Amino acid sequence: MNATLATLLQRRGLALFLLSYAALILYGSLHPFGPWLPAGEWSPGFLVAALPRFITRTDLTTNLLAYTPLGYALALLLARSHSRRHGLLLASLLCLGYSFVLENLQTLLPSRNASNLDIALNGLGGWLGALAARQHRRWLAWLELFLRWRERWFLPGAASNAGLILLLLWPLAQFSLMPFPAMGWVELYLRPIEAGLALAKPNWPWLLAVFLEMAVLGSFAASLLQPGRYAGALALLFLSAFALKVLVALLLLRFGVLGGVLSLETVGGFIAAYWFLLLPPAARQRRVTAAALLGTVVLLRLTLAKYLLLPTSNPFNIVGLADLTASLWPYLALATLLALAWRRDQA
Repeated sequence: MNATLATLLQRRGLALFLLSYAALILYGSLHPFGPWLPAGEWSPGFLVAALPRFITRTDLTTNLLAYTPLGYALALLLARSHSRRHGLLLASLLCLGYSFVLENLQTLLPSRNASNLDIALNGLGGWLGALAARQHRRWLAWLELFLRWRERWFLPGAASNAGLILLLLWPLAQFSLMPFPAMGWVELYLRPIEAGLALAKPNWPWLLAVFLEMAVLGSFAASLLQPGRYAGALALLFLSAFALKVLVALLLLRFGVLGGVLSLETVGGFIAAYWFLLLPPAARQRRVTAAALLGTVVLLRLTLAKYLLLPTSNPFNIVGLADLTASLWPYLALATLLALAWRRDQA
């Protein structure tokens, strides 16, 4: 009976997630919901139109990733009543059909552009999500390993859990292609790939921005670690962070302009931040160091940034969502440090 009740609750939770996520996609697809054209002006001509002349990697990535969670959740929900193969096919078709309906509705919104390419990418994203759902048990097993690793390496408690969630949100912020403490006061650093590691006139603002981001990230992560965990954990964090920055840049930019991401300024910012965090004062006073660096970020935004809190970019685009995440991250990190300090005082 208990197992049956648990299964029912899981299915209801999954259904609630599906409804909420589908509503979010609907909002992002049909925003600003007007002014609408008369229904008689609807035309399916976009379905057979030529591909858009200009296709950005940002749009491709956004459309592909947006429907992946939907396909994953649909496949899990359908797995109980269908075979794995039929569930995969049905979940993919439902994602494709949902995108088809929303793109047709976009033809009645002059502010939106319906695209057959978007339908194809959304359907592909749903299929990839449904395909990933076939390994759901394996993901759960890895989650259990992660939770055991979390107990060994990180402090217990809700505040520490909130900090780990922020660390997991940091990769999303990388889709802004900017070091997040510097959002708004440095330009995206683009250089030819062959000039990436060449000795040229240094881009000091970019180096400072990368240093700040990695020093903030490293000191904040160190504030969550158990005693005795430091240098090795930071080295693993920095190597993973650099690989992630390169991967995101490959997804969103042409290979020929990756010289900025692979520049000496970027590498130098990473090395300088790691060296700084290994200094005894920074290593001993991790939370004080993290709070001071986060305060520096906030002061820089007050004096140099184009906005203090919320960016003007569209949050329903992967880059806009990354901008929003990057903008809120320092403030949420400061709140987490305050919670950790309060918990320590209580203890």
